[in-house]
Amino acid sequence: MSVSVIIPAAGKGERFGKKKQFLHYKNKSVLMYAISPFVFCDEINEVIIAVSKDDKNQVNDYLKVANFKKKVSIVEGGLLRQDSVKNAIKCSNKKNQIICIHDCARPFISKSLIQKAIKKCITSDAVVVAVPSTDTLKETKDLKIKKTIDRDKIWKAQTPQVFKRSIIENVLFDLKYENFFYTDESSLVEQAGYDVSIVEGSPLNIKITTKDDWLLAKAIFKEIYND
Repeated sequence: MSVSVIIPAAGKGERFGKKKQFLHYKNKSVLMYAISPFVFCDEINEVIIAVSKDDKNQVNDYLKVANFKKKVSIVEGGLLRQDSVKNAIKCSNKKNQIICIHDCARPFISKSLIQKAIKKCITSDAVVVAVPSTDTLKETKDLKIKKTIDRDKIWKAQTPQVFKRSIIENVLFDLKYENFFYTDESSLVEQAGYDVSIVEGSPLNIKITTKDDWLLAKAIFKEIYND
């Protein structure tokens, strides 16, 4: 079963202060680090990056330098993440029965974890890579603790998130959910009543959202590359 991978990368990086997908380590962008493991997975036959109109030339230059042996396409993203994902799905290979979506600012995803999630999706409606919470969690109101949440029941969602094509298409393009706010695609699939399974991820599979995250990411890069 072949897989299409979608990388939404049209975000403006407002919380960071700049577009974190274009931060560089060793002359390579975070976006290219995030894409590379997917390119080398045999199960995947296309990768689609959704970027803003202004960034198309820059990403195209990255791809020329990378010279991947697998098809990597660029589509224009939208104002919202879901718009970018929709645009990419419309352009994807309709013969591919699995859609995999990965954050452009998660540069430490591994090939083995990608393959594990794809394999799980063959027998599931959808799959989310996630890690169990190691922190004690507090529910609050007006900065006062109302309840301590059992952390054994809490998992922190990551990406990739993997879906049967028929399911993610049916939900994303259903007008009933057009105004439904969600921070990841699995939330929408859950809302529609499908079962979403978990594959345990890695604590290193961080998403770069803030400048503190970038400090941590640089430390991980240095450890990986023995700098």
